[in-house]
Amino acid sequence: MLLLEALFRFGSIGLLSAIGILILRDGRHIFALRMALPLIVTMTCLFLTTGSENLRINGVAAIPLRLIDMLNIIFVWWFGLALFDDDFSLGLREWVVAGLFAAVVAPTRLANLGFEIPVAEHMAIAGFICTLALMGHLVYHAVKGRGEDLIESRRKLRVGFAIAIALIVVTSTVTERVAYAVNADPYVSLFFTYTITFLLGIWSVLWLTRLNLEALAIQVIPEQLSVVAAIDPRDADTHKRLVHIMEEKREFAQHGLTIGKLASQLDIPEHQLRSLINRSMGYRNFSAFLNHYRLQDVKLALADPNNSRLPILSMALNAGFSSLAPFNKAFKSSFHMTPTDFRNQCLEVNSTKSPLPTDLTDPTDLADLADLN
Repeated sequence: MLLLEALFRFGSIGLLSAIGILILRDGRHIFALRMALPLIVTMTCLFLTTGSENLRINGVAAIPLRLIDMLNIIFVWWFGLALFDDDFSLGLREWVVAGLFAAVVAPTRLANLGFEIPVAEHMAIAGFICTLALMGHLVYHAVKGRGEDLIESRRKLRVGFAIAIALIVVTSTVTERVAYAVNADPYVSLFFTYTITFLLGIWSVLWLTRLNLEALAIQVIPEQLSVVAAIDPRDADTHKRLVHIMEEKREFAQHGLTIGKLASQLDIPEHQLRSLINRSMGYRNFSAFLNHYRLQDVKLALADPNNSRLPILSMALNAGFSSLAPFNKAFKSSFHMTPTDFRNQCLEVNSTKSPLPTDLTDPTDLADLADLN
C-alpha cells in the first residue's frame, strides 16, 4: 500500500510540475491558465506534507507548506471562474472572499500543526461549510453559463469540470469530515485525492500538449477582430437575416432574449446559430454578441443632443439591458469611460459645433473625441 501511495503522490507531483512547465512555456499569455499556477503550487504543497509519515515532509519545514495549501480551494474557485468567464478578473470580491476563507480555515490548520487554538473545532465546521459553498457556486457558475457559451468544446468542458469538482473536492472534503467525526484515519480521503489528481494530471498533460485554446477563456484583443474567419457561403443567407433582425428590427432590445429564441426566429438549429456567431462573427458568448448591438444603440442615443435630459437608465433599458449596473460595467469595459463622461464629451463637442465622428465603435475614436475638448 505504501508503494501505491508513493506512486500516486509523487506521480501527481511530477504531473503537476509538468503542467506548470507547459503553462509557462505555451500558455502564460492565457489568463485562465495563469490562474492555474497558484493552484498547482498549493496542490504540490498538500502532497508534500500529507500522507504516510515516512513519505511526507515533517516538522518545522512543513508548517509554511501546510499554511499555503489551505488556500487550494480558493485557487480552484479562481481558476474555474477564469476558465468559464471571458470577462473575469481578480477584483475586490475575490480578494475579500479569499481573506475571509483564510481566516476561517487558518485556526484548524494551525491546530493540526500542533498549536493550541481553542476555537479550532468550531472553525473546522465553518471551513467545511465555506468549502462546500465555494464549490457549489463554482459548479453553478459552470453549468449556468453553458446556455450562453458559443464554443462547443468549452460547453462540453463545463459539464466535465462540474463533475470533476463535485467528485474531487466535495467527496474528499466530506470523507475527511466523516473520518474526523468518527475518529478514523483520514488516510482514505487523502488516498482518494492522490488517485484522482494523478489521473486528472495525466489527462491535463495530454490536453495541454495539444493546448486546446478554443476551450479556454482567451480575451480577444482588438487587432484580432479583423481576422475573423470569412462567413461560410452556406451561412450567407442566415447571416444576412440575422443582421437584419438585429439591426433593422432591433431584436437585441428584447429583454430575456436567448440564443434559443433567436434560433427559432431564424428557423435554424441552435447549434448552427452558435457556430455562426462564434466562428464567423468572432463572439465567444451570446451576451457579448448582444452587448455589441446594445452598446452601439445606447452610444447613439447618448450622442444625440435631443436626449440630453433623458436618463441614462432609460436608454439602457430601451436597448435591452436589465439594469444600470451591468450596463455601466459593459460600457466602461468596452470604451474605458463611463456613459456620463461619454455623454458630457458629446455635449461639449456639439456645443462647439465640432463634427462628431460617425463611427464610434473603436476606442481610438473616443480618444480623438477627447482631444477635441
